[in-house]
Amino acid sequence: MLSHPWVLITAGVLFAVEFVADKVPYVDNLWDSIHAFIRVPAGALLAVGAMSDLPPEWLWPAGLVGGFITFSTHGAKSSLRLAVNASPEPVSNIILSLAEDVTSFGLLWLVSQHPYLALILAAVLFIVSLTILYTLFRFFRMVFSRLWGRSRRGVSPSTG
Repeated sequence: MLSHPWVLITAGVLFAVEFVADKVPYVDNLWDSIHAFIRVPAGALLAVGAMSDLPPEWLWPAGLVGGFITFSTHGAKSSLRLAVNASPEPVSNIILSLAEDVTSFGLLWLVSQHPYLALILAAVLFIVSLTILYTLFRFFRMVFSRLWGRSRRGVSPSTG
């Protein structure tokens, strides 16, 4: 199914749009927000499709794992991009986007040439993405708790 010409054309068009959208600050955040509702179910469905030879009772766990991995990696990517876009200069956004593109192409090449090494690297990147999510969650929780604490005391965040 993934090799159907319409699937490949659609994927190519979406890749071109993503390649451009990721280089524009805040446009990439909008793009990532929309894709939070697309990538997670797509990751779950791809996992189920990849494991379709397994007994039916294994398809649900495969879908849940695929969805969780997609959710965590997409969450890490979009959270990190949101944090980078908070900086006043646009260069870091472009550099991060190009690094993501190089990583994606490198992983695709690695999957085709050395699949076991790609699996190990994907597991390492997954752990890194969970670490990024955890760190950013703690950072945002700290920022919002400080802002909320100031507003409860009657001090505005801009003057306090």
